[in-house]
Amino acid sequence: MANVSSPLVSEPLAAELLELHIQHELKALTPEGLLCWLKDETAPILESLSTLPLNQLLNEEQLNQIIHDQVVSHPIPGAIAEIAGDAATFLFKSDSHLDSRLKDIMTAKQFQGFVSKLMELESQRHELIHQVIDLPVYRSLISNVVYKAITRYLYEDNMLSKHVPGVSSMLKMSRNVMNKTVPKISGAMEDSVKKYISNNLSLFQQESKTYLIESLSGEDLESSIMDFWDDIENKTLRELQQGMDSLDLSEFVVLGYEFWLEFRESEYFAHCYQSVVHFLYQRYGDEPLATLFEDLEITEATVIERVQQLAPQVLTSLRSNGLLEALLRRRLSAFYESDAVQQTLAEPMFAD
Repeated sequence: MANVSSPLVSEPLAAELLELHIQHELKALTPEGLLCWLKDETAPILESLSTLPLNQLLNEEQLNQIIHDQVVSHPIPGAIAEIAGDAATFLFKSDSHLDSRLKDIMTAKQFQGFVSKLMELESQRHELIHQVIDLPVYRSLISNVVYKAITRYLYEDNMLSKHVPGVSSMLKMSRNVMNKTVPKISGAMEDSVKKYISNNLSLFQQESKTYLIESLSGEDLESSIMDFWDDIENKTLRELQQGMDSLDLSEFVVLGYEFWLEFRESEYFAHCYQSVVHFLYQRYGDEPLATLFEDLEITEATVIERVQQLAPQVLTSLRSNGLLEALLRRRLSAFYESDAVQQTLAEPMFAD
C-alpha cells in the first residue's frame, strides 16, 4: 500500500517514522516471513519456558478461576444450540452418513474389545440383575406371566386334558358355563391363584436372580452380544435410523444444551474440574515446564506444524483486506504520538 501520513501523529518526523515502521512490519509479516521468524524464535522461547515451573507461570487457583470464568460463568449464546442442531440435521440427512455401514464406523474387533472389558465387570453385572428384578415393573410382569401360565395350565394344558379324550373340551365348556352362571366360583379360583402368586413372589424373584446370574456367564453373554453384532454390522445407518427423524435429533441437541447449562453450575462439576486441576499441579506444579512439554510431546517441530496449518492463510487474508495495516497503525501510533517521542524528536539534534 502507498505510504500515507498518519492523522494520529502530529509531528511530521514522527509521522514519517511511523510510516516507515509500518512498512517494515508489513514487509516482515508475510506468510514466508512469519514462518521464518517462527523457526528462529520457537526454540529459544521453548528453551526459556522449559526451565520455569508451572506454578510460576500459572498457579492452581488462577487456572481454576479461568475455568470458572470461561466454562461455568461465560454466557453461551442460544444460537450455539441452533447451529449445533442444524449441523447435526445436515449430517443426519447426508448420503455419506446414511450410506455408511456400522462396520465402517467400528470393526468387530473393536466392538468385541469393549464388550470383553464390560464382561469383566462381573459384580456390576450381578448388581444390575438384582436392581432390575427388584423393580416394581418386573414384579408386575412376573406376576402376570405366572398367573397366565397357571390359569392356562388349569384350563387347557394339564395332563388330563392332554391324554383323556374329551376332557379338554369339557374343561373349556365348564369354564364358559361357570363364567356365565356362577362367576363367583371362577373368580374364587382366580383369586386363589393370585393369592398363591403374591405369597410366593419373593421366591419367584429370588429364583429369577439365581437363574440369570448362573446362566448369564460372561462368556455366554459376550457370545450373544457378538451374535447380535454379526446381525447388524452390515446394516447402513439409513436402516438403523428408521423411525427417527431430524426433529428427534434436534430435540436431543436442545436437551443436551439445556442439561449442560445446568450441569456446569453444579457442585459436582466444580468438584470434577477442581480435582483434575489439583491432580495436574500435584504432578507438574513444581516441575519445570520441560517435563510437561515432554509428556505432551510439545516440541519446536509440533509448534511450527500447528502454526503452518492456519497462520499463513489468516495472515494473507488480513493483509489483502487492509486489516493488518490498520492494526499496526493503531498499535504503533500510540508510541509515535507519545509525549516522550514528540519531545525527543523536537530536540535540536533532530531539527532541520
